[in-house]
Amino acid sequence: MKPVQLYRTLAEKFVFKNSFPDMLVSDSLVALVQFLFDEQEAHIVNALTFVPKPAKTIARFVNLPVEVVRPVLDALGEKCFILRLTMAGVPVYGLIPLAPGIFEFQMIKSKDDPDNVPFYREFARLFEDVYHEYLTYFKPKAEGKDLRFGRIVPVEKSIDASTGIMPLATDRYSEIVERNKSFCLVDVCACRTHQEFLGQGCGRAMHACSAMGWLADMAIDKGIARRVSREEFMEAKTAAMEAGLVNMVDNLEDPMQVCSCCTCCCGALRILKDYNIPTIIAKSHFEAWVDGDTCIGCKKCVEICPMEAISMVAETAVIDHTKCIGCGLCVPKCTKAKAITLKERYGHKPPSKDVLSYAAERIEELQGMQKSLLPRLSLGAGSLLYQLSPKQLSGPRYKPPKS
Repeated sequence: MKPVQLYRTLAEKFVFKNSFPDMLVSDSLVALVQFLFDEQEAHIVNALTFVPKPAKTIARFVNLPVEVVRPVLDALGEKCFILRLTMAGVPVYGLIPLAPGIFEFQMIKSKDDPDNVPFYREFARLFEDVYHEYLTYFKPKAEGKDLRFGRIVPVEKSIDASTGIMPLATDRYSEIVERNKSFCLVDVCACRTHQEFLGQGCGRAMHACSAMGWLADMAIDKGIARRVSREEFMEAKTAAMEAGLVNMVDNLEDPMQVCSCCTCCCGALRILKDYNIPTIIAKSHFEAWVDGDTCIGCKKCVEICPMEAISMVAETAVIDHTKCIGCGLCVPKCTKAKAITLKERYGHKPPSKDVLSYAAERIEELQGMQKSLLPRLSLGAGSLLYQLSPKQLSGPRYKPPKS
């Protein structure tokens, strides 16, 4: 296979071309793939899927000795360009999605790898090209799609300050955390690190993003996060709230990825704010409302709102509910007048029960597949997670590895 075709074929895997035949395979993506893998690596990685396989199986597929293939796979796994796991005592290897996946690993790893700053800076530049090209391509296709890849969880001070609402267990951050057993704080925020490499960083907290359950254990094992207690975890999240960062999690009852986001750096919130694709992230169960008779026009809510959803009209705060994501950051800022509270959002849909339901629901929405076909998960994340665990990767039933 010619080198150009080799990299294009590999790029097709990262956009799930088999599942979505009409998906764009952009020149920017091919350039990023070519930057990550040399020709021999690309040849071997083309044999991988999102379901991990042992080196012997991969070697047979590429018609190379396993003694040649295994070191390449191990080296790529060490770099976090591919996934390397041990299942039933056997090392297995699979693809990692570009994002979330390779992007986050590279940006977080950069903190402890100062000798390779030029590599990370170029990776950041190439990824930014891919990001904008695919969001421009995806925006018209997302119309009418109820995607909800992640969701917003309001700060609890805003829930406590609001009367007449009925929060679910999935709305209260403390309850989500209480149901979990394994926690980590990542070394640095991938998104804010990315923007730093591009010369556009905002200077906000680098150590607020985190994970729970299986994802926390994997991040710790990969050396990009440190294990923390439940109490340390909550302290970090309280500090993030005070810094004006938004709680964003997987759209699961028991999420794994727990980010503290800003709209200037976060890849997901930038999609909401800059590209106006409103269903990419599920807004919280609530939205903010202003009592115009009580508002004193202090503008504190305007200053803290990450979505620029609040403006002043005749010295009174007014909320654009098409922009409000229900993060709740404005409510505790309104301490003097107490003019802003949360109200339940009409049409709110609860998060997916578990990771298989999540993957199936996303596929159904993207492909229009029938529910009877959904167990045949064809996206990489669903297939991979099915291999790792039939159901629970976080929450009360998840069992962390023994220390």
